[in-house]
Parts: sequence; C-alpha cells; structure tokens
Amino acid sequence: MKNKILLIFTLFFIVQLSGCVDARSLCTPGMITYRERSNPFPSITENQLNPQQIEIKLKIKDFDHLVSGQLCNNHLEGLVYVGCDIEIYEWEDKSNFLDNCNFTVESNTIIYVAAHNNTAYYKGCNSCHMTDE
Repeated sequence: MKNKILLIFTLFFIVQLSGCVDARSLCTPGMITYRERSNPFPSITENQLNPQQIEIKLKIKDFDHLVSGQLCNNHLEGLVYVGCDIEIYEWEDKSNFLDNCNFTVESNTIIYVAAHNNTAYYKGCNSCHMTDE
C-alpha cells in the first residue's frame, strides 16, 4: 500500500513537471526585432491610434492602441497593448532599450505587454527599461 501511494505521488509529480513551460513571454524567438543603437529609429511625429479587441486571460478587452513596429519614439495613452511584432534597441546587461528614445506615457495609462505574459503595467516602462540618469 505504501508503494502504491509513493508511485501515485511520483506520477502526479512527473505530470505536473511536464506541464511546466516558460510562461514569462508570449513572444517566441524571432518575433521581436532588435536594432543596433548605431542605426537610430526615425522620430514619430503623429501617433496613429488603432483600436483593437484582444483576448487577455480569457476576457476580451477593448484597447485604444496596439503597438507594433518601433516602440522607440512613441507616446502612449489609454489602454495599450504592446504586441510581439515590435522593434527595439538591443542591449547587453540591463534591458534599457528605451534609452535615447522620445518615449512618453500619459498618467492613468494601462499597458499590457505580450513579452511579459500579458501583464498589465500602470506606471509606464521607464523604471525598468531606461537607465537612471
């Protein structure tokens, strides 16, 4: 009887481990494009809103803006979704890909980020993705 319980527990543990995947990013390798800093992004003069409905954790949300293409030199406001098909500066140690960008986020903006498993961010991106100066 003791061996059966141990066997069942072991099988349960193996099944649980086999279901573990890296859920930190919804973006597969190659979806995000990395640009060398020696090749600067063009400035964006007008932000084109493109409302979209996107499913987040089994609920449909109405986003004011879906960011694709270059993330640098952007102004974000409202409910924003940053998808996987973005282009950012490459980095080495700290993920400071917003350095040398004209990147602003209005207060009360909520940003969902596919590369962070659709996590919602309420305080912008600067604290994690810009170097403190």
